[in-house]
Amino acid sequence: MLSRVANSIYWMNRYIERVENYARFVSVNINLSYDLPGMISEHWGLLLEATHDKATYDKLYSEETEDKIIYFITFDPNNPNSIFNILGNARENARTVKETLPKEIWEHLNSFYLSFKQFSTTRKLDFEELPNFYENRKQQCQLFAGMIDGTLLRDEAYYFASMGKFLERADKTSRFLDIGYFNFKSVSDVKTANPQDLLVWSAVLKSVSAFNMYRQQYKSLKQENIIEFLIKDRDFPRAICHSIKKAEYAIYRISGARPQDSYSNEAEKAITQLKHDIDFTETNEIIKYGLHKYLNDFQVKNNNIDQEIFKVYFA
Repeated sequence: MLSRVANSIYWMNRYIERVENYARFVSVNINLSYDLPGMISEHWGLLLEATHDKATYDKLYSEETEDKIIYFITFDPNNPNSIFNILGNARENARTVKETLPKEIWEHLNSFYLSFKQFSTTRKLDFEELPNFYENRKQQCQLFAGMIDGTLLRDEAYYFASMGKFLERADKTSRFLDIGYFNFKSVSDVKTANPQDLLVWSAVLKSVSAFNMYRQQYKSLKQENIIEFLIKDRDFPRAICHSIKKAEYAIYRISGARPQDSYSNEAEKAITQLKHDIDFTETNEIIKYGLHKYLNDFQVKNNNIDQEIFKVYFA
């Protein structure tokens, strides 16, 4: 496979996963604003921290307000990381490799982008309409992921797609946890959890569709259990550990090497090291080290894997 084609497929899937997760980012704050209006109204700026777009926002806007942040993350053409621009990037990557994709995938992604573009220029959403709007965007992304799984040959294209999706998912799950951490600390001390704290952590779980699956394994909402579930669980599809394992599998399938036989390039080495770091770090060690610091370290290592993939396959 040409490196140009592989790069486009990889980033097409990273961008679609990012669109879904940005929709989830905004949804969790909207849902919390109904339950904790006084507290959450002061913390919309956390979304800018989570997406690393605060500097860009500050250049464009003079103050942080709910409406402006929602517009900035969702529709703003001047924000390179708005959902509108990310979706456009995904569509452009797909357009350049149409010959390697099933027809249905290109048609769905093209229609998704054009309808979003038309919506952004012709309608202004009321706050009450936002939950349904973001839920629909999530469903469109999930439909795309389902079409990839259901129609693409299990060849190099599929594994580059899978690699991009799961690396992006791991990164964004870590950022959901970070938002939960900051909100939690702003409400009360860790040792004295109250109903407001539980609402925050419930929202974090729901934002990654993890609430019901979490309750099947744990009887109560506890910070340490939620951290363990979203970081270390091997079987939940949006947990960091599961996502890194899936990305590792895809990387090794592309080269034909096997993890048990050692790595064959620096990208494989980096992702296997990260997987072992997660496996062999206990939840109490994460809390003792500091959740925010641990997640920040993880994001740096995850980004390093992306850089190594570029050097090995795309440069």
